[in-house]
Amino acid sequence: MSNKTNFLKYLSIENTGLNQTLVIVLIALNAALYVILGLVTAGLPPVYGVRFWPAVVGPAIFAVIFGPLIGGIGAAIGIFISDMMTHGMPLLSLSVGVTSNFIAFFILGYLTRKYNIYRYITAAILSNFVGSGIIAGGVVIWSQFFMLPGATEVSALPLILTVTVFASTFLMQIPFLIIIVPPAVEIIKKALPPSILKSN
Repeated sequence: MSNKTNFLKYLSIENTGLNQTLVIVLIALNAALYVILGLVTAGLPPVYGVRFWPAVVGPAIFAVIFGPLIGGIGAAIGIFISDMMTHGMPLLSLSVGVTSNFIAFFILGYLTRKYNIYRYITAAILSNFVGSGIIAGGVVIWSQFFMLPGATEVSALPLILTVTVFASTFLMQIPFLIIIVPPAVEIIKKALPPSILKSN
């Protein structure tokens, strides 16, 4: 089996090793937790359209414990609902937020199929790097044609600000991914029956 085929199989519900109903429930719980955590910090002003985002711990925990599909889809749904409850710009959310969240947490879940702390830290940095890059590029491109959240008119960000948006997004997320997620994963995994933990 090629590496590409091996990677794509994780897009299948069957590969989670869980029944379809449980997968749907876990995705819904992941999304709901993401929305709740996101709304807790929703009042803080965004930086170039990007919010302070400790909420990443929710889908990160789901991705590590239950796998890439549950982590990625739950994050994508959760960020869309959260965006609609805050800035209310569906096209921006679908093109930037949903895309970046699905890809980042799918990667995180995929790279931590065999979990240990060193593998997790590497995966967290890489997945956050990719997600932050999609957000940074997406926000700057979006600003060339449309208003950003909180703006009153279209104000195109200079392309060089892609680096600033990337850095601010990455740095507003990585401490929570590194400090909070590993101990939370260990505690939750011990409390759950082995039958619902993701398959390696």
